[in-house]
Amino acid sequence: MTAAPDAKTVEHAATFERRLREWGADSTIRADTLARKDAGSVLASLHGTPPADDPATGENLPARQADAGPHAANPACRAYRRLDQVGDTGERAWCADGLDAAAWLARIAWGYGSRWTDGPHAAADGTGVRVTGTVRFMYLAGNQNPNTLHVDDWWGITPTWIDYPVDDRLTVRDGRITGIRHRQADPWWIDPWLGVWDTGIGDRMNGRGRVGIPVRGEPDWGALTGDGLTVIPPETRFMADENVDMSLWGSIPVRVGDGQSCQNPGYC
Repeated sequence: MTAAPDAKTVEHAATFERRLREWGADSTIRADTLARKDAGSVLASLHGTPPADDPATGENLPARQADAGPHAANPACRAYRRLDQVGDTGERAWCADGLDAAAWLARIAWGYGSRWTDGPHAAADGTGVRVTGTVRFMYLAGNQNPNTLHVDDWWGITPTWIDYPVDDRLTVRDGRITGIRHRQADPWWIDPWLGVWDTGIGDRMNGRGRVGIPVRGEPDWGALTGDGLTVIPPETRFMADENVDMSLWGSIPVRVGDGQSCQNPGYC
């Protein structure tokens, strides 16, 4: 009979979980610390980077699925290959680039990343280790819409922040992780190394936890593409999106209409 895990094993499981779920931009950054700054510095603070340190290295986990992780094939093209369809000429050329999943994400989104905000809390659970806590994910698709909120020199950037509960049971043998079972939903964006990436990230971020951040100057989104292979959430259209918290715009001198009326009396 296998004994209950010792303190060193429990600590190892917690370290593994931290490495598994922390990647990209710092999702704990507060929106109010970015408001009214120049667009370039705000975008730099939110810019995502692909996961770089594979937490499974040195462990003894089962072989991951072929489509899992950041180095798998571009998920936007997976369905076309499966159905023997390639779409129009633009889509065919885009998929022919041979992008891996990480390069695909960099092509469609500007900001992304996750961090633990509570935990990871690890404790012995029979012969395994239970790890719980909360992971916060941040996502910023970028502007592909000319109707983005823009008044005078003020522009709107609207990231999404979502908290996900984590409840995993890990098995450990000879000091190495041998298995992981998720008791909560585990989208790939909070488990980028072991999860299978798909194109649903844009759809599932839309309308959830979005905050409108006023920045000075027009944002430069670089080479982001809007080719239709994945849904890109639109930016806020003149404060009309009810799913976006626009409170940070409360002190911005925004005039509307013919320029004579004031959106925020006392600030115009």
